[in-house]
Amino acid sequence: MIHENIRRVIYGSSMLLDVEDFKGFLKKCGESFNYRISAYSPDIGKEMVWLNHDRSGLKALFSMLPKHVRMKGTFKRHVSVYEIEQIEDKVKALSSVLLIYTDPNGTSKLFASGQYHDVLDISNGEPQLINREVRLDTRDLGAGLHIIV
Repeated sequence: MIHENIRRVIYGSSMLLDVEDFKGFLKKCGESFNYRISAYSPDIGKEMVWLNHDRSGLKALFSMLPKHVRMKGTFKRHVSVYEIEQIEDKVKALSSVLLIYTDPNGTSKLFASGQYHDVLDISNGEPQLINREVRLDTRDLGAGLHIIV
């Protein structure tokens, strides 16, 4: 049963981001939530960190999105949960994520691929995300990205 609840949180959080329901997304996150986006660069031989926010930093970022220059179109995440491992009152989950971009003309293309490395707190019955690291394979996202993966 716990595995199904974990999948619901992971899939549900992705669907909320798809429709840009950022308040709904944050409701799935604990108070100590941290969100990080990284990618390994073979050119420089190091990990690049593109975003690293706690819950309040992410909330502030979301509140500023209407003021940003945005790509016209929509994003949809396709997520597949690979592994779920419970360690006491925490759960680690590994998922594959593909981000598909559809432009205003209806043309869709793969925008980014990577993995979600999630940690969820299950101590209060309802699982809550407390850490998500998005490790991207894609390193060239272009200009105008307006939303987190």
